[in-house]
Amino acid sequence: MLLPHLKYLLLFLTTLFYPVISHAENFDQHEYSLKAVFLERFTRFIDWPETKMPEHDNQSFVIAVIGNPQFANLLSDIYQKKKIKGKQVIIQNIDQIEKMDNPNLLYIAPHSNQKLSVILEQARRIPVLTIADTDGFAKKGVMINFYMSKKNKIRFEINERAIKDSGLHISYKLLSVAKIVQSE
Repeated sequence: MLLPHLKYLLLFLTTLFYPVISHAENFDQHEYSLKAVFLERFTRFIDWPETKMPEHDNQSFVIAVIGNPQFANLLSDIYQKKKIKGKQVIIQNIDQIEKMDNPNLLYIAPHSNQKLSVILEQARRIPVLTIADTDGFAKKGVMINFYMSKKNKIRFEINERAIKDSGLHISYKLLSVAKIVQSE
């Protein structure tokens, strides 16, 4: 039983070693394609509470993207025929947190601290995995935050407390390959 999980962990770890050049002003297709793969890989090491699953049908895994329509479109293309946790993937491109429809995963594009606080407050009402790629967001309560290493490789940090407070369960295997941060 451990062998299949080890295979996924090794696949996940190999994505850590792909170099990526980040262009803050432009949407970097390669960088965000790798991040899209990471999203699915993360879900392999996260368990949602069965009694608190979002109210959408059990056949769907919903990813909401707030503030980055290009990433939402890329995710739609990538997950059009793929599944996450054995479920069809639905991508919601939202511009306001109020339009969020109980996703399993919420990707948060760069926002001001005030908007981030509102987004996280709304997200705390449901068991949703929050992911971002903005410096300092994990310390502010985002569960998983991407960052670029000094060698231009995608890395991630995890706010373990934020995940535990959400009711989600995270595998130690994912924690062992992440930078762990504490909330401010």
